Amino acid sequence: MKKKVSNSISRRDFIGASALAAASVGAMSTGFARSNALAKSKRDLMLQVLDKSGNPNYIPAGFFLHFPPEQRTGDAAIKAHLDYFRATGMDFVKIQFEQSYPKMAEVKTADDWAKIPVLTEEWFAPSLYIIKGLVKAAKSEALILPTMYSPYQMAKQAVPKETLLKHVQEDPEAVSRGMENVTLSVMNYVRAAVRAGVDGFYTCSQGGEASAVADRVLFNRVIKNYDMLIHKEVAQLTPFNILHVCDYEGAYAEFGPRFHDYPGQIVNVPLAAEGKPLSLTQAADLFKRPVMGGIDRHGVLSTGTPADVKKAVELVLKDAPTQVILGANCTVRTDIPIQNLQMAIKTAHEFRA
Repeated sequence: MKKKVSNSISRRDFIGASALAAASVGAMSTGFARSNALAKSKRDLMLQVLDKSGNPNYIPAGFFLHFPPEQRTGDAAIKAHLDYFRATGMDFVKIQFEQSYPKMAEVKTADDWAKIPVLTEEWFAPSLYIIKGLVKAAKSEALILPTMYSPYQMAKQAVPKETLLKHVQEDPEAVSRGMENVTLSVMNYVRAAVRAGVDGFYTCSQGGEASAVADRVLFNRVIKNYDMLIHKEVAQLTPFNILHVCDYEGAYAEFGPRFHDYPGQIVNVPLAAEGKPLSLTQAADLFKRPVMGGIDRHGVLSTGTPADVKKAVELVLKDAPTQVILGANCTVRTDIPIQNLQMAIKTAHEFRA
């Protein structure tokens, strides 16, 4: 049973819309290319990935990007997300998060982290407006999954990353006081989004890279403790969450021991970890759950032809586990050819048909 969501929590407790619209007719015809998929909605096709006893003959897929600045707020953002979802034929609506934690220039020493404010639900109103609009427009078609950045990711928006990492080394307990406030802020956003009707979240984690907080004791104290508070709450509030272990800022020298116990029904993994390639099958064995990924955001998807993309996707899916969602290892480039995205998704849909 899912928990009842309160209004707030106390300390206690790329592509222009016109181009997408023009491309959408062809993409829509490929999204459900086989008759066995036509009988199910995209919501059903995503949810069947969670059935470990099943043998699905349809592989869902999804890629996402940051829209141009003029399409990141209000009705323009709602339209951009819808146009992109329908143009690509992807199987869920993934909502980008485009707000930044207020800059905190006054944080100069570790003790100053106590000054980090707790952001109220009202502060997240721009993001919640987009979520509500997409829930109204598309929840009957597909799962609605907004991005949830980790407290660490939000904290380094408020304080420069170099300063944050320096303070973590100097006084992790003092930094933790600020991380608590950031965590409470993210929780206010999460609970408001749940009340708005989302099906889950794309929950991100970062900070354990070799170039960040490599020491596992410090990582656990300042990053993982707060990740887990939110991720466990999200797991109780919503039924479908994708854990994204982000390697956008560098590789992980130690991967499995840090993240294997993070909640999330699906895991979106990097293509490499601990200095060697990480296949989708290896990731599924490590996390004991379905996985998402397989495609390099900087590789053939960005630089190749649709024919190249088709070959690459088939190669990845040939050795993929049964419960899988095709995707990239992170957000793709804004200028990526939409024909390549359409081909990748179409190939996934037809691979087992």
